[in-house]
Amino acid sequence: MSTSQPLRAALVGCGSVAQRGVLPHLSLEDARQRVQLVAVVDTVAARAAQSAQAWGVPAWFTDIDAMLAGSDVDLVLVTTPIQQHFDHAMRAIEAGKHVYVQKAMTTTLAEANDLLVARDRMGIKLAAAPGFDLFPSTGKMRNLVQGGALGRVAVAYTYTLGFGHEYEPIRKEQGALNAIDPTWYYRAGAGPLPDVTVYALQLATSVLGSVRKVTGLGNKLLPQRTWRGETIDIEVEDNNVVLLEFSSGALAVAVGADCVGSGMNPWGGLGIYGTHGALEVTEVDGASGYPTRFSVRRGGSWAVAGGGATETAIALTDCPYLTPEHLQLEEPHLYVDIMELADAIVEDRPCRATGEQARHVVEIVEAARRAIASGETQLLTTTIGEPQPKST
Repeated sequence: MSTSQPLRAALVGCGSVAQRGVLPHLSLEDARQRVQLVAVVDTVAARAAQSAQAWGVPAWFTDIDAMLAGSDVDLVLVTTPIQQHFDHAMRAIEAGKHVYVQKAMTTTLAEANDLLVARDRMGIKLAAAPGFDLFPSTGKMRNLVQGGALGRVAVAYTYTLGFGHEYEPIRKEQGALNAIDPTWYYRAGAGPLPDVTVYALQLATSVLGSVRKVTGLGNKLLPQRTWRGETIDIEVEDNNVVLLEFSSGALAVAVGADCVGSGMNPWGGLGIYGTHGALEVTEVDGASGYPTRFSVRRGGSWAVAGGGATETAIALTDCPYLTPEHLQLEEPHLYVDIMELADAIVEDRPCRATGEQARHVVEIVEAARRAIASGETQLLTTTIGEPQPKST
């Protein structure tokens, strides 16, 4: 598709991430030159109407089918609760629209498979969050691993924390735009694993390749929460430790939990430890989750800590989409994902934020939950669709 006109987009889901991220970014002039938001959809009519009015969007709907029937759009941005991603993305695909799906792409592997089959059958583009390959540090780290800078990778570690979405300021104030119910985070299909650990799993698989075995443990320390005086019964584990065996033979620990975070290890960071060196992410941008600084220490397993270390820093502006104006807003990685989809549509090429990798991460999460419930190691069936890191 080659066009000098902006692509016409519809946003499905006007909740927290849309209000804080998608709508502000797409309102900026450089974004509007490439993607024009022509419709918003939300099941809360007042929120849909107020979102359209606040951000200058011509039309609003309370139903995706009505929007697809009543609007001429090229792409659909799905930012609804995780449990609704599959249904909304599939409806858009079946209507022949290109699709961006927020993380996690679906709640099950079966749903993810169905989405990718429909994508290929309809000949549309699909971009799935979070697209770590769209930020330069990911490729730099992967090249070091594949080039043998660490020797053979033995173990890795990554963690993310976060679950208390009822504490978000946007959910505390009055009004349809702010009274955004967080209950869905605590229902089956959501929780820390697909909501935040997905970042850690996406980065780890981007650098280390596909996973072939998964096991895990979980607990529930807070069985109930409250929001606006209402009690929320928690249906998922709020603390998870996932063990991964990669196709290369490397082992990793991924933690997704709701507790006080580390003062030393950055949220969403990654440590990779090999026979001849170690790579550690030492800085992660809090707004985007992108790793912006990492160190490499070589010298074998007996090397003195810090000896022979080199450090690499990557500026956020090294990603061409992240201009200073966009860096002043929350959730800049969402904007990068959406612009990647727009470029893929215009240039008629595959998206680098691939559905195949998102499907693999969905399978990891689903397998981890089965392992937590059963105590048994799970074998995976998918890959990220990319060559595996080289062994040395």
